[in-house]
Amino acid sequence: MAKSRINWIDFGKGFSIFLVLVGHVLLGLYQSEKFPTANNILSFLVAQVYIFHIPVFFALSGYFFKPVSDLKEFWQYAKKKTIIFGLPYIFYSIIHFSLQKIAGATVRIPTTIFDLINIYKNPLGVSWYLYILWSILIVYGLISILIKNRRILFLISVFAYCLTLFLQIDIYIIQRTLVWGICFFLGSMLSEIHFDKINLKKILFFFVPFDFIYMLAWFLFYEVGSKKDYVSYSNPGLWGIAFIVCVLVAFAIFPKMEKSFPKTFQYFTTYGKDSLGIYILYAPICSMIRILMLKMGIGSVFLHIVIGIVLGWYLSILATNVLKKIPLLNIVLLPQRYIKLK
Repeated sequence: MAKSRINWIDFGKGFSIFLVLVGHVLLGLYQSEKFPTANNILSFLVAQVYIFHIPVFFALSGYFFKPVSDLKEFWQYAKKKTIIFGLPYIFYSIIHFSLQKIAGATVRIPTTIFDLINIYKNPLGVSWYLYILWSILIVYGLISILIKNRRILFLISVFAYCLTLFLQIDIYIIQRTLVWGICFFLGSMLSEIHFDKINLKKILFFFVPFDFIYMLAWFLFYEVGSKKDYVSYSNPGLWGIAFIVCVLVAFAIFPKMEKSFPKTFQYFTTYGKDSLGIYILYAPICSMIRILMLKMGIGSVFLHIVIGIVLGWYLSILATNVLKKIPLLNIVLLPQRYIKLK
């Protein structure tokens, strides 16, 4: 029997993937160093968006996590997760490499064939999310054979995160799995809470001053002596407390959106179901839009933001819909429909 969908989870995925795209556009403009007069506002917007979208995405992914019963089930579980995330991961990596070769010297961080071959240990571009989500699912799936209690698994993820406060591990997959497991399992823990009973005004009364104080502290202290675009996703340290707060706020707000803003809710719910496809396609599309606009001599940062977001969003949706209609390509988005995974 197919798993019934939860609308506000789909809304959360749709809204979060939209913010991921927005963040990518803003970060690309900031790192291009073509708009020095807008650096401060771009830096602020990037820092703000990046404490929200990916942490919430990990939490939404963790919402449905269930412990694995035994090693036999784990083998099937691991095979399924590897195919579901591996195919889009490889597909994105090839697209990322190919488009960078087409763009030539205009790309910010060139990718070599050596980088493509080594995606098993160092992901390219935004595909790191798929890589680390897969790792979290595999690692904690294995642990859950012995420990079924989600609260204890969450405490293990908290301990893992605390390790990163004192220890920086150079192996990419280990470091980021330690960092992001806490957001993933926070989402799992929050699946037990009835958010309809939470007072939204109290949540916002807490979050608004928290966000103001956090961003002020970030500007005063985080960038001192270094050029940082946003809080590190590899070693966030104590700044990562914002990830937890944003997840809690998002999970309190999202279920209430259907009643408060029904049209907006329905819009992002629709695209939340295609969030994986949009995720693996938006980055190269938005990057190519920025590169083309710069080559055309468009110097308005406002136009870059508006056109980059609007055109990037709708072209990503269009490209996803095209993939969905071609079985040979749709296997990248939904391999479970074409490959026997049991």
